[in-house]
Amino acid sequence: MTSLIAAFRTRFLRGEFARSVLTIVVGTGLSQGIIILTAPIMTRLYSPALYGLYAVAASVMGILISVTCLRFEYVVPLPADDQAAADGLALSMLTNVGVTVLAFIVLVVFQNQILGALGGTALGGALLLVSFGQFAGGAMSALTNWAIRTKDFVAIAQMRMSQSIALVLVQIGFGLVGMDHVGLLIGAVVSRFAGSGRLLRSALATNAAEIRRVSWHGVTAMARRYRHFAMLSSPAALLNALGLQLPTLVLVALYGAHAGGLFALADRICSAPLQLVAGAVGNVFLAEASRSVRTEPRAIRSLFLRTTWQLARLGALPTIGLAVVAPLAAGLLLGSSWELTGVFVAVLAPMYFMTFLATSTGDALYALERLDLQLLRETLRMLGLGGSVVVASMVGLSETGAIVALSIGGTVTYFLYAVITWYATNHTPSQRSADAAAGDRAAVVFGLDGDMPLVVKRTAEAGEDE
Repeated sequence: MTSLIAAFRTRFLRGEFARSVLTIVVGTGLSQGIIILTAPIMTRLYSPALYGLYAVAASVMGILISVTCLRFEYVVPLPADDQAAADGLALSMLTNVGVTVLAFIVLVVFQNQILGALGGTALGGALLLVSFGQFAGGAMSALTNWAIRTKDFVAIAQMRMSQSIALVLVQIGFGLVGMDHVGLLIGAVVSRFAGSGRLLRSALATNAAEIRRVSWHGVTAMARRYRHFAMLSSPAALLNALGLQLPTLVLVALYGAHAGGLFALADRICSAPLQLVAGAVGNVFLAEASRSVRTEPRAIRSLFLRTTWQLARLGALPTIGLAVVAPLAAGLLLGSSWELTGVFVAVLAPMYFMTFLATSTGDALYALERLDLQLLRETLRMLGLGGSVVVASMVGLSETGAIVALSIGGTVTYFLYAVITWYATNHTPSQRSADAAAGDRAAVVFGLDGDMPLVVKRTAEAGEDE
């Protein structure tokens, strides 16, 4: 951890950006370290098959969380006015409640059909716990974006620590008393409540006045202003989540819970070290990109290029090291039943390196409001990640062969992902409305049929598009 921070100090961007990144890196690193260090305990308490069943429920939860706020959470960092941002936070919270209730009804009515299609019939009624995790995860996402807006990166770091501690304590505790996959699922739900609770306390401590002044008029005004987030970004987010979760779901459905559990743990191991920096940079990058769009749109291109290059330098050696060490150490550290996980990690390493590069700056499309390109990008990701496992099964590949196909498909997919983001940063508006510089609510709304933006001014008094 110390060497990683030192590398950031010498190689990465200096100034406020670097300090903000390092704050989140430390918190994220410690939280991921807790999960990685306790993995040998987890693998001796839970079998790959139990972990595979848990992975099915966790995947469904992740898909629902991705759209539970209809992406209104991403409008929180954008307005120049803090009261408008508070109204946006309230909008995302209300949407979260409504979508969670709707999803719970669907899970109750169609539970057997959903589990049958996913190969997770052994989950039974435990699937209903997903709705609690959905609500907590949606709240955590909305409050994270509030912290991004206020640059309260310490709160984000502390949230991740709270989340990881709650996760491992609950999961290990239930494992010690012999509980099955339900204990794993309860841990995932509790961890999200712990994370969202930490962020809520921070928001109330620093911005209680704006939150108290939230009004129905303000909420509905934000809903009208940013309705294209729900219409365009929500489908893209759903495709994104499906692309990320389909490999696990398809592996369990086609190869069984044992194979799904091995992959889910490999995914966790690969994601932890490489996404350590990517997640931190992504949070800070969104804050800086949002500021650039309001003040100097063309600066976002150089920010994108610098960040990508430095991440490539930083991530290359850890990726190679992980690929070499994992097959040799997996059986010793995790237990003999998990030995194949190390092979999976080595095979997936190239895909996760590209993930590391592409997703760190991917939220530039939110700042630029290029939701049309986001929809295209996420469609490609879903086809690349989910489709590769299906094709592997169709041609009769083994579970290891399916992982190889996933790695190839994912590497290509994330390369295209980065190319699309780069394209968006090269097609920014040439100037902003004068009202935006004066602090009025101004934004860029992009059409679906071209690259040129339509600038729409929203005044604080009228609250209507002119």
